[in-house]
Amino acid sequence: MIKKDIFNRDVKALFQASARDRIHRFLMAGDQIRGAVVHTTRMVNEMRANHDLGPLETLVLGQAYIASILMCSGLKGKERLGINIQCSGPVKGLDVEANVFGEVRGFLKTGSIEVEDPKQVKRLSSLFGAGFLTVTKYLEDSPAPYSGQVALEYGSIAEDLANYFLVSEQIPTGFKLSVFFDDTEEVTGAGGVFLQAMPGVDPHEVARAEKIIQEIESLGQSFAQGTRPQDLILDEFADLKPRFLDSSRVEFFCRCSREGMEKHLKGLPEQEKKDILDQEEFPLEVRCHNCNSVYRFTQGNIRSYLN
Repeated sequence: MIKKDIFNRDVKALFQASARDRIHRFLMAGDQIRGAVVHTTRMVNEMRANHDLGPLETLVLGQAYIASILMCSGLKGKERLGINIQCSGPVKGLDVEANVFGEVRGFLKTGSIEVEDPKQVKRLSSLFGAGFLTVTKYLEDSPAPYSGQVALEYGSIAEDLANYFLVSEQIPTGFKLSVFFDDTEEVTGAGGVFLQAMPGVDPHEVARAEKIIQEIESLGQSFAQGTRPQDLILDEFADLKPRFLDSSRVEFFCRCSREGMEKHLKGLPEQEKKDILDQEEFPLEVRCHNCNSVYRFTQGNIRSYLN
């Protein structure tokens, strides 16, 4: 992966931002509800820089990144999952993938969300239109990926994912996803909260938790102001007595590489390689759609891959 440097070689700023971007797992309501809270300001800003996104695109894709990493909070080993949205609105759709190591990557299916005035968009539901949300899980104890799909009913990633869990897995689940912009449209805070009922949970406790998560205003703004994720949970859910279990890093990260792209080019049919030599301008650019990294190959490189 070729990641753009958003810290201008300021190593101290990089380490400070990295230290803050973590996911924290917890239990509450007598261990009847599990949850996770994640700080993702650095992750969203690096995603935005690599994909060269405007504010509206950053908001939509950023929420999907945050949701995917929250959904990985209960995975184990080398498990991972993907979120896919196909829709008729200006968003067109998106693909995001996250794994148990806290690595997230993915892309919008349109480079620019075309609306007359992005600042006049009141609800993201107007940007999605009709469509479907698909969640695919790659689990260690399963011989094949598991996929579930629901129709988009809310045009909100948080609400449609909650609906997915209720319909496809019959598990009451809640999300709060937030990307906060300052007056110059820079992302100064981003993060999210994920709650999920355990088997046999008291419905009354679920209702209490749902009410609280709905009343949380801007997580991103709180993080921009320096609030720690753990303190936010301990404060907002104090009556449900949350207790934290562990935490781990999260990062915008893709496992693509020049070596991988080179292997792909070497594996092309001989005639296709010859066609590239005859028709393409050089250097040839091969782009990873998941992270927008660009790998360049010379004519000599392609010629050496023949035979």
